[in-house]
Amino acid sequence: MVKEKSMYGVFIIESLEGDEYFDGKNLEAILRLSNIPCEYRNVDSVKKLTQAVEDFRKSKLRYLYLSCHADTDGIAINGYDVSNAELAEIFKGNVKKKRLFLSACKAGNRNMATAFINKSGGQSIIGAPIDLYFDKAALFWPSFFHVINMAEQDKMNKQSLSKTLKQCVDLFEIPINYYHAINNQEMYLRRYKFRHNKVTTNKKVLMTKQL
Repeated sequence: MVKEKSMYGVFIIESLEGDEYFDGKNLEAILRLSNIPCEYRNVDSVKKLTQAVEDFRKSKLRYLYLSCHADTDGIAINGYDVSNAELAEIFKGNVKKKRLFLSACKAGNRNMATAFINKSGGQSIIGAPIDLYFDKAALFWPSFFHVINMAEQDKMNKQSLSKTLKQCVDLFEIPINYYHAINNQEMYLRRYKFRHNKVTTNKKVLMTKQL
């Protein structure tokens, strides 16, 4: 069997309301200016979210970016709550070995990591563990992708990713949690905590048993 090859680029899925700042759309414009391959989908239903995630798989792009409202129980799509268990079903078969970047309040949590990594085969998730101000998100993520693109134009490795995350965390004062899979340890995750002007910590944590 020929292994499908992914390519460097960002697939953006966004679900916000009319008067809110669409940071995903802003990111798309900046990525295009930087000649970074990207696609954008605005979704207002679970059906459209599911289709967008399938489109992400078909696109062969390596990185998924999700901009929406969220908490530790899941995300919101046009006012409808989508649980982490439901997300795991949507992700399954579509995100193998891919990275998820989250521009959403409290989305950088173990429940989301379990849904994307342990339950769906994703490689990692990166997001804030606190309520997120969209003005900071509008600066943080374009800066991150611009810098990481200059360092790793073909593939984002863990070393350059961690270095760039730490630089952006110190600059914008946004705490970030980075979870990734551990080889041959399907029940566990590796969690890195990036905090402003603090030493980065990492710990092996048990996946969430019940989403």
